[in-house]
Amino acid sequence: MRYFPLRFPLSPTAALAGLVFWAAGLPVSSRSEPAPAAPRLTEEEAAERFTIDESENPSAAPAPAVHPAGYHELLAAVTPSVVSVFPQRLVTLDDTDDPISRFFRPRGEETDETESEEEEEENHEFNETMGVGSGVILSADGWIVTNSHVVHLATGKLADAVSVELSDRRRFPAKIVGADPLTDLALLKIDSDDLVPLPIGDSDSVKTGDLVFAVGNPFQLGMTATMGMVSATQRTSLELLGDGGYESFIQTDAAINPGNSGGALVDARGRLIGINTAIYGRYGGNIGIGFAIPTRLMTRVVTGLAREGEMRRGFFGIETDEVDQERAEQTGAPRIAGAWVADVMTGGPAESAGLRTGDVIAEAGGRTLETRGDLRVELSCLRPGDSIELSVHRRGEEKRLTITAAESRALESTRDQLFSLAPLPGVKFRLAEEGLEVAKVDHGKGTGDRTALVPGMVISHVNGNAISSAEEAVAAFRKGINKVVVVAGDTRRTLAVRVE
Repeated sequence: MRYFPLRFPLSPTAALAGLVFWAAGLPVSSRSEPAPAAPRLTEEEAAERFTIDESENPSAAPAPAVHPAGYHELLAAVTPSVVSVFPQRLVTLDDTDDPISRFFRPRGEETDETESEEEEEENHEFNETMGVGSGVILSADGWIVTNSHVVHLATGKLADAVSVELSDRRRFPAKIVGADPLTDLALLKIDSDDLVPLPIGDSDSVKTGDLVFAVGNPFQLGMTATMGMVSATQRTSLELLGDGGYESFIQTDAAINPGNSGGALVDARGRLIGINTAIYGRYGGNIGIGFAIPTRLMTRVVTGLAREGEMRRGFFGIETDEVDQERAEQTGAPRIAGAWVADVMTGGPAESAGLRTGDVIAEAGGRTLETRGDLRVELSCLRPGDSIELSVHRRGEEKRLTITAAESRALESTRDQLFSLAPLPGVKFRLAEEGLEVAKVDHGKGTGDRTALVPGMVISHVNGNAISSAEEAVAAFRKGINKVVVVAGDTRRTLAVRVE
């Protein structure tokens, strides 16, 4: 079984092979213009737009009965807040030599012999739509959340341009304010002040069995709503976002399909509780197992993106594992749950806070932890300088400790410290001036047994992304074949590295 992200591809080849009417109904190009600088919000401005509504939301309809006549009023209120998102790449006519691409070339792009060289060069460029996803309006003045993979191209790079279509068919160019591949969230901004934001509900209050609706644009058919229930909450460690991702999903059986990425999962009161992200299945079709990013995580990430254009994450110097029965008994933990401390970095924030190897962390910031993945999610939202209180079990005693996040780069600057990357087990790295230096390759373990990487090589780019830290490398790698640029002495090479 495999996990599938839910952006729907709209390549010319796919359209010609399957449903050609997609191209007929979708403008596949627009004139390229320089992208303006992405806007920013202060902490207070972000809080005004992205804060969870803790009230009962009197403006929303009451929860429907188990078997009502229909949900028309609820969905009529929700649909205007869900949009279609079209990522685009800048191409030139020289890049589209194959006949299929020429067939889908927009009219009027052929140059006239009488045109000036400047006009001819301009007409050689256009934005080609590469797929379609969904998004959710968070504020009346144009802030929209979607998935990171919706605004990234197949190469791993951000889209050159993005357009957004509202439910009333108005289209706007969108600025990519920021994208966070480690949580698969992205924030867009369009210039409009008359939008209908979706009230943000508290995903922590969601329970298994709750009625939910998934709203988005599957297969570019237009806004579509499906109904189901919450199958589970706090799904972690699925490796849906890669080994380095931060996952805590709501699982639902509401039918979601390609094109639903970034769309809304709403509760019976019409409040946003999650961002639809992926499905689980053999061939990419819906089999009743879908996943959505909860609003408690979404609001913290989009606030960081609106504030700084990226998620600045602190460093804690701790390695954790899952809690089993033996570990729970050794520490006196009341439940087989939480995060077991496997290692503590000497001189790091965890050691300074008083954590020790063998501790079981049961709570973080007052939130009960079910798995180590829950702890990773809580810590991932802290910036350098932020603190969080932990409830720790050690030898039958419960302790309250406070850990403060350190600046990642300050600790990563230790050149002799070796570390591994989750996508490349069996390979040890150290930081170098040009990227990540391969320090050791264990040929009997995982990727190390089949990789072309050898000690002394320095990884400078992965799938077109410059690499200067472990976090950047984890975000850049994806399952399958990866294009990795390495430097060895005076030689620069490109390797194909497979990640399982």
